[in-house]
Amino acid sequence: MIRILRYTAIFALTMAVLVPATYANSTPQSSSFPHVISLVESPQGIRHWRILRHTLKIAVPENSKAISQLIIEAPANIVLRENIDVSEESGKKIAAKVSIQGKKATLEFAESVASGTTIIVEMNNVKKTAVTTGDKFYKISTIFAGTNAELPIGVAQLRVI
Repeated sequence: MIRILRYTAIFALTMAVLVPATYANSTPQSSSFPHVISLVESPQGIRHWRILRHTLKIAVPENSKAISQLIIEAPANIVLRENIDVSEESGKKIAAKVSIQGKKATLEFAESVASGTTIIVEMNNVKKTAVTTGDKFYKISTIFAGTNAELPIGVAQLRVI
């Protein structure tokens, strides 16, 4: 009996440690629409730190249209700075003009991001205005090449344990 309780406790503690601190969820579940893959906070799990890096990963599937802009709306307690780097998963830099208006960061790509690309957006020196409590959400939208309509592609969730 004690052996079963011990193994149950070890399993429960292992599962609690392995739960990720961030989640990302795409809006439409389609293989032809860009979607959010993940959001990672660095350093992770330290809710009292004020200056952080948030790394967002977005997939542009093969059947999707090319993307000309990416719009990221930050949670209430986050201040974005123009120190944002954009690259492909291979490490190749993507030229983007960054503009910040309030809680919104707009990334306007010099050349449209083609389908079949995974975009990595590193938001450096992100500032927390207050200690993070509860769940905080980044809202991500895009503008396809040749259009002016802003379409939501997903939500990335910062989860505080």
